Amino acid sequence: MLLLDDVAKSFYDRGRGEVRAVDGISVELTGGVCALIGANGAGKSTLLRLITTLLMPDRGRVLVGGRDTRTDAEAIRRRLAYLSSTTRMYQRLTGRELLRYVGGFFDLDGATLDRRIAEVVETFTLAQFLDQRIEGLSTGQLQRINLARTLLPDPDLLVLDEPTTGLDVLAARSLVDAVLAARRPGRLILIATHVLREVELCADRLLLLRRGRVVFDGAPGDLGSGTQFEAAVHERLHEAPTSTTASPTDTPPAAAAPLDTTP
Repeated sequence: MLLLDDVAKSFYDRGRGEVRAVDGISVELTGGVCALIGANGAGKSTLLRLITTLLMPDRGRVLVGGRDTRTDAEAIRRRLAYLSSTTRMYQRLTGRELLRYVGGFFDLDGATLDRRIAEVVETFTLAQFLDQRIEGLSTGQLQRINLARTLLPDPDLLVLDEPTTGLDVLAARSLVDAVLAARRPGRLILIATHVLREVELCADRLLLLRRGRVVFDGAPGDLGSGTQFEAAVHERLHEAPTSTTASPTDTPPAAAAPLDTTP
């Protein structure tokens, strides 16, 4: 589904010169839920932009479903969906109206659109508030509507960028459950997060990113569980750096916030 082959991306920073944001990453992901963790400045945002065709690599290849982002960006965008904590929606629409509106962009005919709406409503348990206006929904309900919206065209690649930011514990857990419900054969769900408990709950695979490089690639359970898992993640993310690779678009490492270990 997703192949990163020696991918590198640099930017020019007026104060520091050339800065390597992504530094020779090679990873192959075939499906399931993969979590991406890194401190601020590790290159997560740049890597997600490369995967979603918003940036092109300086070196290497990014292949989504066998298609190269350099030559098939438009076709790739039809197979992926992206959601962040800041994704906005039309406030005056109801959830149902929003889903029907979004469905129009994907050329879903009446019967197909009705079927897909019914499926995402059931998957994410939206029926109770589906006909309420967006402006009156809680943050957790908004994110569930947003997740349903992104999955309406049934994408093969779902990219979630800090999807639980701003949610309370119960709403965050509800969204994690929704992500688990979104699994299907052939679909890859890539989640960038700083909440370690989310990783333990839903991820099949974990990538730890430090200064543009993957420093761990494996199952979360390979690092232990609970406090042992937290300690292992921190140890790998905060070792002394060997090169300047942080993206100028991210917060500098010195200002990085600690990873959230809230259950």
